[in-house]
Amino acid sequence: MPRASIPEMLKSVPDDLLGRLGVNADLRAPTRRLLETVARNPAGAARTGELVAGFRGRIGRYLGQQTLLSQADLAGLGGVEGAVPLAALILSAPDVEEFWRGLGYPEPIIADTLADLGRQIRKTIAVTGRFGLGQASWLEMIWRGGFAQLGRLQFELRRSTLGREGAGDGPLVLSAHIAPIGSLAPDLVAASLARAHRFFTTHFPELAGEPGAFDIAFCESWLLDTELMGLMPGSNMDSFARLWTVWERPVSDGSGIFFGFDRPFADAEKLPGILDDLPYDSRLHRAMIDLWRRGGHVHSCSGWLTLPR
Repeated sequence: MPRASIPEMLKSVPDDLLGRLGVNADLRAPTRRLLETVARNPAGAARTGELVAGFRGRIGRYLGQQTLLSQADLAGLGGVEGAVPLAALILSAPDVEEFWRGLGYPEPIIADTLADLGRQIRKTIAVTGRFGLGQASWLEMIWRGGFAQLGRLQFELRRSTLGREGAGDGPLVLSAHIAPIGSLAPDLVAASLARAHRFFTTHFPELAGEPGAFDIAFCESWLLDTELMGLMPGSNMDSFARLWTVWERPVSDGSGIFFGFDRPFADAEKLPGILDDLPYDSRLHRAMIDLWRRGGHVHSCSGWLTLPR
């Protein structure tokens, strides 16, 4: 039986797949409209097919891959940012699921990990006010398969020199990412960190034999900025920041604007003029705004820690 065409596949994506991707009821109608738009556009459907093939071909190739996405892909189609990559990610998601099942991932971890697609749609809506996908290259990385959400934190297979000179690409480490799913309570963070080494050693045995593999986690985030988080002593975020040994902390007010206030990175360029427009409604927001009013900055920090065995 011949395989369905890309337009046919786009028009027949099952609801249960969308649900597994975090595309819940409130996102279902605009997602289906988007898939219909891509299906009706010959160039969009053709490019979707190319990306589906590309994403499938890279499953299991975790390291050193350049993005397949062009600026035209990211710009959008029919007024929807990232329309074609979003369609291709949805169509290739079952292949990623099957890959992870083959590695022995438990079903709840597969579901938690794939649900980041829906979260990224929501982030785009929050930042732009429009349906779309502004973080397609992030999801492209997850779709390669070297990734898992383990409770509160997400972990990605990476190599890193951890800031050391002359160390080549560095050892295999786990890059920790902070999903926007609620509290960074110390017990939740500790439980997630405690799972990481064993999980990746168990499910990626071909990599686990490398000396030092998965012993270290590193994190690149504005949430490691102890100067900012120290303005909220005793908070969960302050406790989280102090777990990490930081080796780099470049100024990145745009990170604070984008992740803290759901505004475009470029808004950081006009900070003095928008501070009065930012919500002063939480401990974090007040700390950030007060820091900026004093002429301070948010820093995007790189830090490491040793994972429990």
